[in-house]
Amino acid sequence: MPTPLDATVKGLEGASLTIRDLLAVWGYRIRDHASVPQIRLDLTNAGLNTVPDFAAGSLDDEVAIVPIGHERDTAAEAGGDAVERDPADDSEEAVGVFPQAAMRVHDLPCAHGVASITPDESLSAAMGRMAEHGYSQLPVIDTSGTLHGVVTWASIVHMHATGRKTCLANAISTEYEIVNASAHLLPVLPAIRAHEFVLVRAADGQVSGIVTSADLAGEFGAVARPFFTLGEIERRLRRCLGRVYDEADVQKVHKKKTSVDEMMFGEYIRLLDNEERWDKLGWPLVDRAHFIGLLSRVKDVRNTVMHFNAPSLRAEQLDLLDSFVSMLRLYDPDYGATDMGLTA
Repeated sequence: MPTPLDATVKGLEGASLTIRDLLAVWGYRIRDHASVPQIRLDLTNAGLNTVPDFAAGSLDDEVAIVPIGHERDTAAEAGGDAVERDPADDSEEAVGVFPQAAMRVHDLPCAHGVASITPDESLSAAMGRMAEHGYSQLPVIDTSGTLHGVVTWASIVHMHATGRKTCLANAISTEYEIVNASAHLLPVLPAIRAHEFVLVRAADGQVSGIVTSADLAGEFGAVARPFFTLGEIERRLRRCLGRVYDEADVQKVHKKKTSVDEMMFGEYIRLLDNEERWDKLGWPLVDRAHFIGLLSRVKDVRNTVMHFNAPSLRAEQLDLLDSFVSMLRLYDPDYGATDMGLTA
């Protein structure tokens, strides 16, 4: 999905518009795992934010586009003019809105704890440690915590290729990036891709970890898997239910909403927890009570992973997501033709 020009985003400052209209600026119709992070990132890059948060509430709620840091003033000015919210909107975050917090470098376990070597040790000791533990990089840090550089297999090869004396000092590279542990992870990815690693600096200024391309692939994959699976579950549910239920059905669950796209996860459950509406779905081989029970458990898992820094899911929770999405694939067979990278 193309993003608007920077000037277009910056031009939103001071505007008030519905969340639906805000999504439309980016070409989106709904809030999901793709639209919310993209809009939030573009607004942040332009120094802007929304009041209230566009990630929650009805699509027809209005938000104000304000400079970052002015959110509290805008909320105070709204005072008694704030739109009354339906309690159902406050009980659960909007469908597809996760994660609520951007992932930071310190959310990766590899950002905490780093193997290193001191400048007075030998090159053979460094190479032995790298070979033993499968390291491609080894920071050189003295006893006071001062960073002298990084030894890498590439820097060792370069030392030999240039005919320099074989010693640790000549194998130390100063070509590296160091990032704060509190930095957002997304902007750091290009540096990791370019150098294959970044060093992590803690709040006290000391090197606290190292994030490599291999670490990132493993850690981010483990962290991101539930988000992608939940995103697929929500898209499939919306498609399956949206084919069947019209505005009248939706408004029996929430009088202010007109389509399945606007519903929250808990509202899916209430929509289906009615024998007449369930029969309308046309899934005779699926037991309604069992399906709703599974859907409720998926909802609980979803609430657990609303933040990237939530505790890791248990194996049975991951299995639940995998089995539930597999069930939905049986009733949404056109998914592969429409969403496997062929459309946004």
